[in-house]
Amino acid sequence: MFMKLLLTLLVIAGAIGALRLRKRQPRRPVKSDINENHLPAGKSALPRIAAYGALGVMLLGCAVFIYLQLQDAWQVVTVRIIDAGSGKESTYQAYKGDVSGRSFTTTDGRRVNLAEVERMELGGR
Repeated sequence: MFMKLLLTLLVIAGAIGALRLRKRQPRRPVKSDINENHLPAGKSALPRIAAYGALGVMLLGCAVFIYLQLQDAWQVVTVRIIDAGSGKESTYQAYKGDVSGRSFTTTDGRRVNLAEVERMELGGR
């Protein structure tokens, strides 16, 4: 939770900094200040390359995170329902992403809701 707040604050600070830089009136460069790369003398392309690199790393990280989340959600797990009073067990197959709280949907489309006296155990395939 703390990391989410910190990341949000960093994004806001970066946006404010970018807006302040844009508000400054750019000085018109003298013809002798411009080199063949169309950058003012003394300026480097390194910050631009670093920004594009950071953007690429963030996009790649997001793509990997989404892929791993989807892969985990589509994993088939064995769901055992155990009645605490009688000890009777029922076994179902469900996708891990379809198991939530006290209910789940099986791989064949049945919706199962647990009673208060039942216990759910998840296991691998």
